[in-house]
Amino acid sequence: MRILETRLKDNMYNFGVVVLVLTLIFFCIGEVIPPKGEDEYIAWFFANHFFTCAYFITLLISGRLRKRRDGLPLMILFLLIFLVSAYSLNRYFAVFARSATWFAITIILCSVNYLAFAYLRFLPVLVRLCMFFLLGLSFCCFLYMTVYIFPFSLYGMMGFFLLGIPLHAILPLLLCVYTIRVWWKSRQQRRSYDIAFFSGIGATVLFVVFYALLWRVSVVEIEKQYNASAIDNGLPQWVNLVSKLSTDPVTQKVLVADIGFSVPDNWGEDNLFGRSRREPVLHDPLVMISACLGGTLYIPWEDRAHILETLYDHQSDKELHLWSDEDLVTSHVQTATQIWPALRLAYTEKTISVKNDGEKNRFNQQEAIYRFQLPEGAVVSSLSLWINNREEKGILTTKAKADSAYTSIVGHERRDPSVVHWREGNVVAVRVFPVLGGEERQFRIGITAPLSLEYGQLVYRNIPFKGPSAAGAREKVDVRFETVPVDLNYSVAFGHEGKQTLMNTGGYRELWAVSLKDEGLAHQVFSNKDVTYTAVPYRKEQGEADIKTAYLDINSAWTAAEVNEVFSLLKNYRVWVYADGKLQEMTVINRDELFARLSVQRFSLFPFHKIADPDRSLVITKSIMQSPGISDLGDCTFTNDLKQWLGASHHVMLFNLGGELSPYLRTLKECRAFRYDDGETGHLRALLQARVFPQDIENDQRVVIEAADMVITAQPGTGGTTAPDHLQRLFAYNHIMHEMGPHLLTGGETADTLIAAAKEAHIVTPLSSLIVLETQADYDRFNIKDSNGSLKNAAIQNKGAVPEPHEWVLIIMAVLLLIGLKYRTVFSKRFNWING
Repeated sequence: MRILETRLKDNMYNFGVVVLVLTLIFFCIGEVIPPKGEDEYIAWFFANHFFTCAYFITLLISGRLRKRRDGLPLMILFLLIFLVSAYSLNRYFAVFARSATWFAITIILCSVNYLAFAYLRFLPVLVRLCMFFLLGLSFCCFLYMTVYIFPFSLYGMMGFFLLGIPLHAILPLLLCVYTIRVWWKSRQQRRSYDIAFFSGIGATVLFVVFYALLWRVSVVEIEKQYNASAIDNGLPQWVNLVSKLSTDPVTQKVLVADIGFSVPDNWGEDNLFGRSRREPVLHDPLVMISACLGGTLYIPWEDRAHILETLYDHQSDKELHLWSDEDLVTSHVQTATQIWPALRLAYTEKTISVKNDGEKNRFNQQEAIYRFQLPEGAVVSSLSLWINNREEKGILTTKAKADSAYTSIVGHERRDPSVVHWREGNVVAVRVFPVLGGEERQFRIGITAPLSLEYGQLVYRNIPFKGPSAAGAREKVDVRFETVPVDLNYSVAFGHEGKQTLMNTGGYRELWAVSLKDEGLAHQVFSNKDVTYTAVPYRKEQGEADIKTAYLDINSAWTAAEVNEVFSLLKNYRVWVYADGKLQEMTVINRDELFARLSVQRFSLFPFHKIADPDRSLVITKSIMQSPGISDLGDCTFTNDLKQWLGASHHVMLFNLGGELSPYLRTLKECRAFRYDDGETGHLRALLQARVFPQDIENDQRVVIEAADMVITAQPGTGGTTAPDHLQRLFAYNHIMHEMGPHLLTGGETADTLIAAAKEAHIVTPLSSLIVLETQADYDRFNIKDSNGSLKNAAIQNKGAVPEPHEWVLIIMAVLLLIGLKYRTVFSKRFNWING
């Protein structure tokens, strides 16, 4: 206890702890508060460096570093203060890239362990053994860092007289030396301490060697599969590769190594730990060592970007950036949702704030791009952008005009536009410019969407987006029901505000859902321009199915039991599968062998264009969502042949065994390439026995919303409006998609009536976009005019169009005029009485 009291009363040690805390505070301030410029980084470093030098000079003056003055704990404390100073300098003069999270935690743990050695004698034996194990790990970490910055160490020793700043380069070497001293002085001739210390070193080395071995195996296997994927099936090599590639963490890092991590320049062509010529993203010692020992991939980065997006949902630059977005983050999301259970539809407004965390100056202008994945059948029906703290609503125009106006202004004039475009797979892209350094911009997008009917429950799912990171964003969610919901289920994070409102405030969550019991569709009508829109239940109309051939679209989503059951149902038909770039007939003899080959494929892209008699063919599929879409495939033979096939307006019978369709199949379904049905094998058996299949019943008067199991009809007539205008918006969007059909992919002329329908419903389609410009002069210059006869931007708690400010003025003036005309006699008498 006397030794412990001595340590606690050691003023020099306590002073060092205070200095360490101060340097950590200064370091954290530089991390938490974004700097206005690089000069702030160097200012925080000099604050840390001043305390480091001050403590070292104090140690020298006190004489505590001399022999037999118990100076080792003080020296370790000084080296830790020096380490904080080094990392502070690294933010200005980047020797190491930003550390991987696990490595940063390891360095912090090792530093705490060093401090604990000052109290080694007062800790239990088991704790001491753990400390010596960590000491061995620490030695390996700082030995790696010593080797990594060895060229800088030489300059550091030669330039020590420059305020001691270059000496930061020899800090890892000093830590290695004093780690040995700590071990030697603290071991106390106990064999168990030596075993623990060398176990830490051995375990670290073995783990690194094992990881490097996995890395090398992964590199060899990926390159082998990539070369073997150059089969003659018309698809890009990366598609054939990614369908069979594993998704383990090592594979992911191998794929992004030379763009996302610090790695040697070229395997076998540089010295150990050579400097990377590319700007690194993360410094991960495991990746650096493994890349040095096991090499990196020689696959084009463009192909790897597609692979990463498909496997890991990495957001690659699908949208052309006119300006950078590297400093942008999503700071706040406000979701307001209005649900009509009796109509199986919802309207959602997402108000998003995007912030530029970069340096605040007039040249730091960045462009925010957000991509929203809409539910099937859903449509964007409003857009707003805040300009000079005022909400400006979007105007609907043709896609070509909107794109021309946005590109011209953003590319050359640097002013305030926003635009939303439709993309393949019912994805919409919102662009906002400019987001200035140190400032925020705010926009709002409104989405009209059908609810999903699942086993008697209506399900509303949050609409996800990709764009500037929302990891630290706050979110407020407000869900309101037009009628009291029955059997309402929701996340515990929501609070119940009355019978018809759910609310939640907290961190942003991408995935959440609300479900309630379906009580059937109510007869409600929306009337506009002598047309009435009504939602009615969907009754599938079965038509004759003259099936001659069946095809199984097999991938990893299938089970052997499903294949066997479906194959037995198709015993009266020839059954084909697509394997190794060609169609092969499945028989009882080769069934298991074909399934073993095809089930390792993560996804499949079935070649409908290779079907000999498509109108009398049945394709049975089962999908996963992580697969490429048609737009991802680019201009290859497969897509060209597929588009040519679509131009012939074939309609294959497609039966989905369950779950959502893949992006590839969803796009083809949007093109109306299928007679479609889904369900379990029992339903398929019934269809085959009756030799029937659902017909396409969509026409100019009705559209099918399959997710909600309803049909929206448009009939001539007038009547009282009891439903929201979203019925017309959903009808117009799905009608346009039906009429465009294959033209969604193949291009070609489209009727002007479709553009007129989009403008009237005020919705974003493949033909139309919403845009917000800064001034009326900008709209006039690009000939963008607001349509007086449209529904205008949708809004929460609104059953019709939202009047614009000038329209409100006209409405008020008209009401005052009517009042004046009706009561003019009364006003005249009172006026005469007052004058009399």
